[in-house]
Amino acid sequence: MFSTRDKVMDTISRDAAVQIATAKVHELADAAGDDFALTHEVREIEQGWVFFFNSADFVRTGDYLTALAGNGPLMVLRNGTVIMLPSVEPWEEVIAKMPSRQQAQARQNHSA
Repeated sequence: MFSTRDKVMDTISRDAAVQIATAKVHELADAAGDDFALTHEVREIEQGWVFFFNSADFVRTGDYLTALAGNGPLMVLRNGTVIMLPSVEPWEEVIAKMPSRQQAQARQNHSA
């Protein structure tokens, strides 16, 4: 069982989450040979923070002709883990389903 002190040590700050999200977005941009940037929209949720990104041109200008298509947001958990969220359904719904997905995965791991 974790003590309160252990839990606090495992929790990152919002600033650290921004740094992690920025690094991940740069990694994705490098892989795509493009320039991406975080938008100013950040949502704090129980599990951590949800960050949105787009092309750097779109973030700078708001010109939809330069926007990415099909990119889901990314979530930085309070322990620093990054989870890429799909764009096929609203991010809130994806996150709401996560506990049941994690439980299903745990059941599969125990039965394997």
